[in-house]
Amino acid sequence: MKLVGLDIGTTTICGLVLDAGSGEILSVATRPNASRLSGKETWEALQDPRVILETVHGILDAFLGQHADIAGICVAGQMHGILYVDKAGRAMSPLYTWQDGRGDLAGADGSSTASRLSEALGSRVSTGMGFVTHAWNAAHGLVPKGSASLCTISDYVAMALGRCAAPRMDTSNAASLGCFDPARRDFRRGDMEGLGIDAGLFPEVTDSFPMLGEARPGVPVFAAAGDNQASFLGSVRDVLSTVLFNIGTGSQVSLRLESADDIPGLDLRPFPFGGYLAVGAALFGGKAYALLRGFFERTVRLFTAGEPAVSWETMNAVAESAMPPGRLSVDTRFGGTRADPSVRGSISGVGQDNFTPEHFILGVREGIAAELLDFYQRVPAAKRARVTCMAGSGNGIRLNPALREVFERRLGMRMQVPAHREETSFGAALIAGVAGRVLPSLKAAGQLIRYA
Repeated sequence: MKLVGLDIGTTTICGLVLDAGSGEILSVATRPNASRLSGKETWEALQDPRVILETVHGILDAFLGQHADIAGICVAGQMHGILYVDKAGRAMSPLYTWQDGRGDLAGADGSSTASRLSEALGSRVSTGMGFVTHAWNAAHGLVPKGSASLCTISDYVAMALGRCAAPRMDTSNAASLGCFDPARRDFRRGDMEGLGIDAGLFPEVTDSFPMLGEARPGVPVFAAAGDNQASFLGSVRDVLSTVLFNIGTGSQVSLRLESADDIPGLDLRPFPFGGYLAVGAALFGGKAYALLRGFFERTVRLFTAGEPAVSWETMNAVAESAMPPGRLSVDTRFGGTRADPSVRGSISGVGQDNFTPEHFILGVREGIAAELLDFYQRVPAAKRARVTCMAGSGNGIRLNPALREVFERRLGMRMQVPAHREETSFGAALIAGVAGRVLPSLKAAGQLIRYA
């Protein structure tokens, strides 16, 4: 049997066909997400859901033409953002993505929608979260007449593929919208109504990935999943004993927990088929390394009038020539944190022996790891004690072996990196397998992951 996983990213849309018996990836397709819409305001971040759906149909039609025995489809995708649909499940608005900034606009009293809602709820919600976006839209008359529900882009695509009229939202997506109770695993609907927000537009929440319909006879489509949780499942062989470090432009550390523990500084996100994912998310991961690379290139350009060619490989090689005793201490929170955008990075411990490009590279590398390791250390020791494995994903991990070595040295474990690069699509395919009982459990599904 074969399983299809689809990943609707902000810039690309990816899909794969997975052999449920061997774990072999039989087909992969990646297309640009060319759905961006030009908004009237600079703070708007909009995409056309119809263009996204057409792209997904193109990928899926090719898969269905190549493979006759597909046993299930699951869609994962960018969380937080929302669109509105009518009673037939048709899109009535653009997709307001997670990058949309309307929630931070100052109102008449000088405060933002995000800050006012956070204060009223007693828990932080941020701009880009669907609850905040919807609250702003409702206050400004932007909710389309005839809207029956709101949902994420992956919910919308799954509905359309399964020919389903109403979204059934998995908790992994629902929690990303904000105003959600992780322990009850449902929206805080009473609080919404108390704030004058129509809770009826927020869809039914499910925990079991029900079948929504069939893309073709005998090809079931299951409820959609959040991309963060799907990526974890597509990277980690044993979800109960593994910590995952993902470094792309930003970075995250993720660890599955059994209970809804409140850990300061970490997000608690419902996990597929039960449990929770504790996530520490940093705004700067590979972006910090890219910032340093840009600094070197600008320096070369200013002082030589030449066109610089500073590669990641060169930076890594140069850093290895630095003497460890003179390492710099670099705080890589150059653009703030999710909790406090005003925070800025710093460089300390500068002396005559380490005021060199080599030591700056080493310091930034250590700083990227240190921010994630700080999140990890906030997890109670008793829960960290069961962690016996470490996995890594994202280009910042794949393309920078020296960065992997920092984590290995600090935690005393070898970092395992999946052989495949499509972690989110792979995880979505595994969810389809478990939901459709092609795979008996998440534990069995994890055994299909191969490490490089």
